Amino acid sequence: MIPLNKFINIGDKLQLKAIDKRNNNLYVSQISDIHDDNIIEILFPIYKNKIVYFLKGERLELILCKQDAIFELLTMVEEKTLGNIPTLRLKVISELKRIQRRNFYRLKIVKPIKYRIIDILDNSEETTKYHEGILLDVSEGGIMFYSKKEMEIKDLLELEIKLDTNSKMMLKGIIVRKQYNTEKSFLYEYGVRFEDISKADKEILTKFIFQEQRKQLQKGFI
Repeated sequence: MIPLNKFINIGDKLQLKAIDKRNNNLYVSQISDIHDDNIIEILFPIYKNKIVYFLKGERLELILCKQDAIFELLTMVEEKTLGNIPTLRLKVISELKRIQRRNFYRLKIVKPIKYRIIDILDNSEETTKYHEGILLDVSEGGIMFYSKKEMEIKDLLELEIKLDTNSKMMLKGIIVRKQYNTEKSFLYEYGVRFEDISKADKEILTKFIFQEQRKQLQKGFI
């Protein structure tokens, strides 16, 4: 077990999510105080520049970045103070544990991507040209993106993803989820699982996701 009081420091930034709510939003906050009886205090979390409120008894999962690792901790809201600096008083109800790579959270990030449908039986222009889409999140296992083009579950795609101005990845993936989203300009939302991804490409994705998580956490862009 990792000693909590030796690991967490006042001022540490963190991400958190509500276990008992249906949404999977990640919020940003900061440790404001630490007590010896498994009690910590955090600043009221922020989401899109707005304060997020929680009720007494709600369970919150805290996510902390330390050096080259990511850790999580389960807590419960005991009380809240609404003074000049609103804080949440949390009771720690689990051990601090390292998140394994396979459990990394999906990184929410908006980027343009290109893709084409792979069909070994069809070499027509339709299957050889690239289409444009908007990347919404990425993990070691796959991505989610929006597109105007309708495709089908189990379609195999070749994906061109630019992680930055100097780095471009070519990956293969299969559509495992499809939704027509009328609230997003009538775009199709696709969940894609990577296929035959190499160890080297997975390590590149892992490094990129971790670095972006740290940047978002430090800047509060959650």
